[in-house]
Amino acid sequence: MNIFAQQGHATADKIENALDKGFIKGAILSPRYIRPERMKDMLSRVQTRRGLALIDPEFYATGYISNPAPNLGALEEWDYFQPARRKDLISGTAIPGIIKKAVESQAGMGVDACIAPNLYIKHADSIDTAIALNILNQTKARSSEITDKPVYGTIALHRDALLANNNFRDILDGLTGLDNPPDGYYITVGSNEMQSTGNFIRSDLDHPEVLAAWMYMNYALSLNGAKVINGYCFQQSPLLAICGAEACASGWFSGLRKFCINKYIRQGTGGGNLPNARYLSNPLLSFIRQTEYAAYRQIVPEIANGLSMDTIYETEDVSQTNQSLQSWEALHTLAGGIPNDLSNISKALEQFIKQINHAQALWSFIQSEGFTLEIEPNLERLGAMIEAIQLFKEWAEIAP
Repeated sequence: MNIFAQQGHATADKIENALDKGFIKGAILSPRYIRPERMKDMLSRVQTRRGLALIDPEFYATGYISNPAPNLGALEEWDYFQPARRKDLISGTAIPGIIKKAVESQAGMGVDACIAPNLYIKHADSIDTAIALNILNQTKARSSEITDKPVYGTIALHRDALLANNNFRDILDGLTGLDNPPDGYYITVGSNEMQSTGNFIRSDLDHPEVLAAWMYMNYALSLNGAKVINGYCFQQSPLLAICGAEACASGWFSGLRKFCINKYIRQGTGGGNLPNARYLSNPLLSFIRQTEYAAYRQIVPEIANGLSMDTIYETEDVSQTNQSLQSWEALHTLAGGIPNDLSNISKALEQFIKQINHAQALWSFIQSEGFTLEIEPNLERLGAMIEAIQLFKEWAEIAP
């Protein structure tokens, strides 16, 4: 399984550095932050380092064009980024043109594979679900009229759509029953939380049912021969890797580690200080503050990953670039080495449960030494991961 960069604001040389160091294998680029005339250059910067370069068309954000306070960045400069009339989406007459425009734009830029446009599904039993499935059903055929490059269909869902288990199963049935499916899928799961500080511990994406459904999507689609790339998944990456993901993407701000559709609405003046530096500890399976990393190491040295970026955290000032590099290196070690081998999924899940149990034991020991900050939320999040694994095994009928 590969780790990709989820590109966003303030890219600088983060992606190039990570590719040069071998921490990531590609990047999902955002037209919200890259104007059309600059995209070819950005693609080249990735490809010359042998990285896979893709563009998320973010078509699901067209619904915010008429919003009183849109926050669309450069998206409106792209020709394909135009809303379709609702009746034309429902009838399906607008769908071929939507797909072809977005794919033509990407293919003309020289991407390695295309990501087709789609709507954002807020409720599993909504008309948007039917429209999204129709788009996916036409994605391969319409894309083939433009390019012979592989095409990934977009599956963009709100986390609540995954909680409605019966209707969610209907979505999966629709996906696995497509007449002419795309070569793969690009999945993003949306959170309710708009948080720009990065100072979060347990996201609403860590709900056991949400995690289990996200895992199940990867598993079912992979079993059907599709390649699956997951966007904005950060600490969910190892679970998705075990379930067959080809790649998982994550970025350097909290809004690039988890997705929220409300980011396309201006949230106010913003501002303020940058969030505290954080360190992704694989033994703790947690994203902890630099200050806690230093304190915890005094009593439990094994919480350090023992990787090349660790030494950076011995300095007081850790740059945003180095934080992103540390996260990618940790994810590359934690999840990047997981093979796409669904025949041994039961064994892989049991091994990861042992890793979670070890992380829980480390957190409990740290708590016994008198530390309290962020302990309980981390323990709750790890417990939710175990619940998610058990739910997934039940749904996928995987023997204990």
